[in-house]
Amino acid sequence: MIDDDELKKLFDDDGDDQEESTSSSETSAPVNSESSAEKKDKKESKPKAEKSVKKEEKPKEKQPEKKTEKKVEKPASKHEEKKVEMPKEFQPEKPKAKPKNTVPFSVKAKRFFEDTKSKLQKAIKERKENASDVPLKEREYLPKFPINFKGTLLILLAIAIIEIALGILFLPFFRVRTVVVEGNIVLSEERLLSDAGIKYGSHLFSGVGGNPLDIIMMDYGKTEKRMMAEDPYIKDIRITVKFPSTIKITVKERNKVAYIKMPDGYAAIDDEGTVIELATLEKDGLSHAVICGLDVSGAVLGEKIDIKDDSDYNKALVILGAIINADQSGVQGEYMLFENVREIRIIPGGNTFLTVILPSGSELQVKLKDMDTIIENMSWLRYAVISDAFEGFPDGALDMTGERIIYRKYE
Repeated sequence: MIDDDELKKLFDDDGDDQEESTSSSETSAPVNSESSAEKKDKKESKPKAEKSVKKEEKPKEKQPEKKTEKKVEKPASKHEEKKVEMPKEFQPEKPKAKPKNTVPFSVKAKRFFEDTKSKLQKAIKERKENASDVPLKEREYLPKFPINFKGTLLILLAIAIIEIALGILFLPFFRVRTVVVEGNIVLSEERLLSDAGIKYGSHLFSGVGGNPLDIIMMDYGKTEKRMMAEDPYIKDIRITVKFPSTIKITVKERNKVAYIKMPDGYAAIDDEGTVIELATLEKDGLSHAVICGLDVSGAVLGEKIDIKDDSDYNKALVILGAIINADQSGVQGEYMLFENVREIRIIPGGNTFLTVILPSGSELQVKLKDMDTIIENMSWLRYAVISDAFEGFPDGALDMTGERIIYRKYE
């Protein structure tokens, strides 16, 4: 049995504990109040009595209590959803840390190209397998492309044409830097370029006709025809383009063989009788022999001369041919008979007279009649001159109409 003094001490200790708890509750941070049932359970858990009386202890320093925050639970509502944990097998895996890249770039590139190649081959194979049963006209290429196949081809063709045209117009590859001229003797290179309208630095197609086919073929046909019509010395001409930046001009000239005396001047002709030059110079200023005694009706540049009596004209041409044939046996630098004949005078229905200048400068009048032996006579005349048979002879006449050749000097 517990006596009265012990009970009193027991209750005093409980009072002290209550005071300490109240004081600690005042100093500590606000904590959620405990329910009365919880306090009751705590009291019951304490021993009802202590056998020994606690000795007076020195007051301990109060240590600051750690503030603890308790989660305030929201009151459960009827509509509150319960949290359901997903099984581990369905939970998303946490991203793993990427390993450091130690593969060389060349290996990566090789793998990338191999993968791309295999994918492309696979796609081509699948496309062939899928489209093998579909006719070619009914197949669809790029079905989602906004333009159809023909339209795409037309656009690509137009772009290609535009690029080619721009290149032709502006690239230096199509500018004239070199001009090659062949076959010209009388006509100079500058004259031919001026007539063709070609300048250094100009476009290679500047002389090409406006016809698209001429442009594609690089044909200077219209320019060639114009030059032959404008310049009678040009018998034939060809203008060709050679890349890069080169134009070649090949010309065939008409050979002037003589002048024909007209009432108002002289007309230069070639071996075919085409008029290539009209002159009003004096007889001594002409470079070739003058054919006199012909009845000329008219002369137009680039056309054959109009003569009433063709027989006399043909006779003059035969004499000129025999003179040229005689000079062919000579060598360069020797006396040329063709260059020293000053006049061929045709007497209608009669004889023919040649005026020849000898190496000494004296003038020789040669009388001819028979055209059957004209080649032999001209060959003998040239041989006699270069053999100095007429050396020291004054101006005179040489009669070659008979069996014997007779020389007479002028008195």
